[in-house]
Amino acid sequence: MSEELLSTDPSLLQFLSEEQQRELASSVAGDFRRWKQSRVRLESKWRECWEAYLCEVKSLYADPVDETVGLSQVARPVLYEAVEAIHANLLNALFPANERFFSVAGKSESDHQNAQVIEEFLRGKLEDANFIEKYAMFLKQAVVIGNTVAAVPWRKQSRIRRVEQPVQLFGVTVGYQRVVREDVVYNGPEFEVLDMFDFLIDPNATNFRQAKVIHKVDRSLRELKSNAAYHNLDQLNPVKDGFATDLGDANKASKRRAFGLDELPLEHSTSNADQVKVLEAWGDFVIGDQVFCNYVCAIANEKTVIRFEPNPYDCGLKPFIFTGFIPVPNEIYGIGAIEKSLGLQHVINTLTNQKLDVINLSINNPFTYLINDDVFDPDTMVTRPGALIPVKDHDTLRPIQYLNDFTVAFTEIADLKSEIQEATGALKYFVGGDSLQGRTATEVNALVNGGTQKFSSFLSHLEKTSLEPFLRIVFENAKQFIQETENFRVACHSGRTQYKKLSPALLKGAECCFHIDGSKGALFKEQELRSLTAFLQLVESNPAIQAQVNVPALFKKIYRRLGFTDETEIFKPIVQLANEQVQSNPEGGS
Repeated sequence: MSEELLSTDPSLLQFLSEEQQRELASSVAGDFRRWKQSRVRLESKWRECWEAYLCEVKSLYADPVDETVGLSQVARPVLYEAVEAIHANLLNALFPANERFFSVAGKSESDHQNAQVIEEFLRGKLEDANFIEKYAMFLKQAVVIGNTVAAVPWRKQSRIRRVEQPVQLFGVTVGYQRVVREDVVYNGPEFEVLDMFDFLIDPNATNFRQAKVIHKVDRSLRELKSNAAYHNLDQLNPVKDGFATDLGDANKASKRRAFGLDELPLEHSTSNADQVKVLEAWGDFVIGDQVFCNYVCAIANEKTVIRFEPNPYDCGLKPFIFTGFIPVPNEIYGIGAIEKSLGLQHVINTLTNQKLDVINLSINNPFTYLINDDVFDPDTMVTRPGALIPVKDHDTLRPIQYLNDFTVAFTEIADLKSEIQEATGALKYFVGGDSLQGRTATEVNALVNGGTQKFSSFLSHLEKTSLEPFLRIVFENAKQFIQETENFRVACHSGRTQYKKLSPALLKGAECCFHIDGSKGALFKEQELRSLTAFLQLVESNPAIQAQVNVPALFKKIYRRLGFTDETEIFKPIVQLANEQVQSNPEGGS
């Protein structure tokens, strides 16, 4: 059993007349259609980006079958490589190995004393929610299409099971009886990556926190009826009364086909038998002359209001995290890493297929023949080693010669790939691949520096717009929904495990701020390691200074900066080293 923890406030539907409910449903459905229409071209670009990333061939070569028979239809994975390189480097920088990617600081001295246990508590909740793996999918959607969104509700999951309970008589166990007990197996945050085709934002908004949003989702009648937050379900019918398929559904279907999944015909589909189309809107609503600020409203099949209440989360924040990959001034939506390189990808595909077709024609030359040669029969002609072709005249057959110099095509493709790498930031110099040819050392250095700056701006933007808001929502929701003392484990660097407790009173009274340290910590550690190595070389080159420096301690520090934590097992204690030195030189000779 899994349920979203919602507010206990009664729904306002009982105070709205039927006319007001129809007005509210019409308003939400109208916003959905208008907002969907306003981003038709944008969604078309998203679909094209997905097809380029998935190397879909059919969408690139949509000519009639008769015109493409025998021609090469290859999609080069240039943009796929760029996405994977950018995604892997960003993910490794945000969540470096053996590093804590965030830290908690109290806003007051008393809060700061409890910041460490709060940080460890939140870290455990994120591990239970498998946050880093889900964030990887969240990040990939941002890299591919430039925008990504995730729902971050607080969920409580319980499980009913049979257990043996002891039966006691006068304090003595006399037997056991089987009882049914409901245990809470999870009480924490969720991070559910949503499809951007199903999530709409007010196109006139420039700030996501204040923007009104609509999330389209399919729910079963059984699921709706099992959730106390929904009402007016008695007359609700399944999807047959729902609204028609929109362009977002068509684009989602196109993406699935590019991935390799074809949609089943509706008459053969069983997944939609009990489905209801729900539009869930969060924001401000106007009914008559009254404004309802920060409410949530759910509309079923575009015409029935099944939920209308204030934001159930005490923090007042919408349970969604949204970010654009490359922000555009005064626009809510962003740009993806590969969007502006789609034309170059198409050119590379075209040149590659043209080159393959010419090579194929050069290897398997077509022939011209004289139609008045009554000896030659074209239907029986077979070109193979040792074949004999009867002809009246040797000029009957003539091969058609094609260009055999393919150097120009190879050079053009290499130049286009270099341009894509520079445009996306996935430079081979920067991501660890082979260097590109034809670049001077100065050009390479400039490209690496430019890629580093672009990479750092991506990191900073993602941290400020996704990680920090997510931690804030998790912390505020924990203060609202944690009702009992939490016991959790903490793994220490030494390998030992500590057990700690966090009471609801301590959590509710704490005021904290969050800092994302993953990328900064990794960069700082790398810079510090280079500085320590340079200092060690300076010390070793100067014997007078070396006598005043604790060289073993310096080596231990470098060892820790390399990421190792077992220096006590690797380095011998100073006392042991002194004893070994005395044993090796008992007379104290020089």
